[in-house]
Amino acid sequence: MYKSVRQSMAWLHSWVGLLLGWLLFTIFLLGTLSYYKDNINLWMQPELNQTHFTQEQAIHSALEYAAKHGKESQSWYIQVASEDHPVNQIFIQTKSEGFIFKTLNPNTGQESHLSPTQGGDFLYNFHFQLFGFPILVGRLIVCFAAFIMLIALISGVITHKKIFTDFFTLRTFKSQRSWLDFHNVVSVIALPFFLMITFTGLAIFFYLYLPLGIEKYYGNKSLDFFNELNASSQVKDKQGLPQSSNMIDVKEIQDKISKNWPNNPIIGSIEVKDPFTTVSQIVVKQKEDKSITLTPPQMVLSGVTGEVISKSVDKSAVKKVYGAIYGLHMAPFAQPLLRIALFISGILGCLMIASGLLLWTLKRQLKNKSNIFHFGHYLVNRLNVSFIVGLPVSILAYFYSNRIYTLSHMTSPNLEISTFFYVWLVVLITAFSLSEKYLWQVYLIIFILLSLIFPIVNISRLLSLNYIAHLSDYLEYIGVDSVIFIMGLFALFVLMKIKLIKHQVFKKYAK
Repeated sequence: MYKSVRQSMAWLHSWVGLLLGWLLFTIFLLGTLSYYKDNINLWMQPELNQTHFTQEQAIHSALEYAAKHGKESQSWYIQVASEDHPVNQIFIQTKSEGFIFKTLNPNTGQESHLSPTQGGDFLYNFHFQLFGFPILVGRLIVCFAAFIMLIALISGVITHKKIFTDFFTLRTFKSQRSWLDFHNVVSVIALPFFLMITFTGLAIFFYLYLPLGIEKYYGNKSLDFFNELNASSQVKDKQGLPQSSNMIDVKEIQDKISKNWPNNPIIGSIEVKDPFTTVSQIVVKQKEDKSITLTPPQMVLSGVTGEVISKSVDKSAVKKVYGAIYGLHMAPFAQPLLRIALFISGILGCLMIASGLLLWTLKRQLKNKSNIFHFGHYLVNRLNVSFIVGLPVSILAYFYSNRIYTLSHMTSPNLEISTFFYVWLVVLITAFSLSEKYLWQVYLIIFILLSLIFPIVNISRLLSLNYIAHLSDYLEYIGVDSVIFIMGLFALFVLMKIKLIKHQVFKKYAK
């Protein structure tokens, strides 16, 4: 038994942080990149940057397509094209065939045949439901990891009783203490963010691990809970059974939007319930949501008369609480500066986890003064390299695959995800065969080289495939390239200092 609560918490912090540290690092890194999911989508589908349209034309073409192809359907849902997502996406719920999903050109209303890539959506989905697992199992694993993360954060605060004092102490490149100082500093800088992002991530999926409340009130109809939670609006009850009827035309819908919102806001989505019936309703939502509760301004129209049924946002307390939790985690309200701050906080989270894993290994190496081989230490060290450096290398391989292969083979199967996992597997396998002396240097050099030449490869491919005609057109892609280049410079800095850190540590403890 440990003599104090702090000692017990230190043991708990070390071991729960180790056992799920690699999974948490993966979740944090991919989740951080997901703050710019739409930007990554545009980068990986450069044909989207060549699309120019007006919102009126995008709405007109999408509604006309839905009216033509979904006359006998139950509902339509249209995600209206915007600057960061320049295609219309339409979901038509049929009465017999389930859902029909189409991606449409906002100008012509014709189907868009985009490059076969999942873009940023792959990174986003991986971060909360993993890959290769059944969706439910993947989400439960991530929820368990989030629970462990919460325990690690709380136990870490208790363990470091002078954590805020230590924030102002950073002994760089001195000894083992440098790693602990760095771990403390990056932990304290964004501690509120870590607690918020972990708790909200856990709370979003409350229904997976706390299902009894829903089962008690909804029984076998648990889907009704989610239908109510995600309902667009509480509108007047529909009278009678739906009968076939004409609908107001596209122009009248656009006139109603312009009349009721004269400031011409960006429209995010249009949902049509029971189209071409006497009870049809049209729900129009604005894109910009300045709240954290995911309640953007909306308007509900009668699909038959065009009468405005409601212009109020749902006031349900449950929806607002759940929306706030979801909104805080996803940050759709974040303006550019705030989004950058959240991204940096996410990177600090990755550095916190990585430094904790490295500190665990270093402490045990120092205690093993007789240099006896220890398989557990060997395994942890190799897994550290495979995740801390191997995962970023795999992400770069994912991007490289897009530029080198996907854009040249638009009709071929997508190999980007396969490339991601094959490269990651190669790093994992080779990490177990490399000498300890060169382990970190080899993979850091690979990452540095891939990062620093990344912009050059991107520009050359865009020019050769005629996606850009002048370097000024490259401004659409410079964001992703710049971040990767900066990460390469940071890795170069670490590579230059890693030998010094090791030398100082072992010199001190050899005395």
